[in-house]
Amino acid sequence: MAGKSSKGSKRLLDLRGQTWWFRMAIPASCRDYFSGKTMYLQSLSTSDLKQAMAQRDILEREVRTLFARVKSGQVISSDEEMAEERGRIYREVISVTRREGDNEALHEIVLAAEEEERSLKAKARERFSRALSGDHPVDHYFEAYLASIKLAPKTTAERRGVLNRFARWCLAEKLRLPDINRRTAGRYVTEAIEPMDRSTAKKHMTALRGYWEYLLMRGHVEGELKDSPWAGQEVASKKRRVERGEREEERPYTEDELKRLLYAPFPKGIDPEWEPLLRDALMISCLSGMRQAEVLTLWVEEVHDNVFDIQQGKTEAAARKVPIHPALKEIVTRRTEGKQPKDWLFDEVAELRDPGDTFGKRFNRFRKLLKVDDTRPGKRRSLVNFHSARKWFVTQARHAGEPVETIKDVVGHKADKKKDITFGVYTTGASPAQMKACVEAVSLPEAAKS
Repeated sequence: MAGKSSKGSKRLLDLRGQTWWFRMAIPASCRDYFSGKTMYLQSLSTSDLKQAMAQRDILEREVRTLFARVKSGQVISSDEEMAEERGRIYREVISVTRREGDNEALHEIVLAAEEEERSLKAKARERFSRALSGDHPVDHYFEAYLASIKLAPKTTAERRGVLNRFARWCLAEKLRLPDINRRTAGRYVTEAIEPMDRSTAKKHMTALRGYWEYLLMRGHVEGELKDSPWAGQEVASKKRRVERGEREEERPYTEDELKRLLYAPFPKGIDPEWEPLLRDALMISCLSGMRQAEVLTLWVEEVHDNVFDIQQGKTEAAARKVPIHPALKEIVTRRTEGKQPKDWLFDEVAELRDPGDTFGKRFNRFRKLLKVDDTRPGKRRSLVNFHSARKWFVTQARHAGEPVETIKDVVGHKADKKKDITFGVYTTGASPAQMKACVEAVSLPEAAKS
């Protein structure tokens, strides 16, 4: 299968005692920067393979980027980097001392910073001076910010793309970190974000606000959280009138679409070995409401006592026990038989470099070949995709009369504590019996009789 490596899911990972380490060979052209070392090593501080794999995927991109920067000369001598770090530390100390109002101490620190700046050589002095003044490119702290928020790899990549788009705009406008104020932020919102689809615009605003909150909290830019140039930068609604098609959103499958995906002859143009994977994953999502990533990354030990015991996920509410629908028993038995506890239920994707992305592309090709598609002008994605299975489950459960609160618990949606104190604060969720009844209230459409 394409994308396999000799170590499979443990690629670039090394277990030392009870701790996983990230291990990558350093290119010969970069070894001087790393003091002659041939291997880049970093402890992942976890014994959990899933967590290690998620960290590995993020760290691999960052380290490869670092290697590329070293090769291109963007990352230079350690003396210059040390000068930049010293300038940054001085800046933070000056900021704290100024807030405390200790003018005498502030004077002494500023004098010390000026003395150190004068003692440095030209390039090191420039790096020190820029760090001291906070004068960096806007993307200077991107990777530190992304590492701090610990999102899923796919979400991290999406947020990195959003921030990189802003960085490219700033580069074209010759703007650096100190130049970003309410006016320049407002101009970016007007020029780049307002023309976007509203849901896309919201993602961009969330990423930019989050990045600036990080910069303010770490003292990389001056001010308090309320001083963020993105605070209050709401995307203006273009018009109040709604035209035909404007409110069209991603939707559940129709009964006919789901029948084609589940029962139609497997289309030519895709490796037939993918049929069990695509259809098994789809059935599980349709009868549990589980997200694509939750289905694909299940371990055998997480399928027990008639539940899918989801240990991690997109949100805090994602960790939950979902009852296994009776119609899924054959799939579960077939996929767990003869496997070890930490083997993947869907072992076909365990050795892929990016299981979710590869599966998603294959599934999209599969549904398009079966003419299950709903692409509209102005919409980047089809209104039907794998996530439509989750939407289908929620819709069917609601039509079966299941309580909304129970459906939320099954699919991993958190109750809004501000809007619903009773269910958001005073309950611990649906009982196992309620969740089981909710799952079993949903059934797949029957195949057409030949």
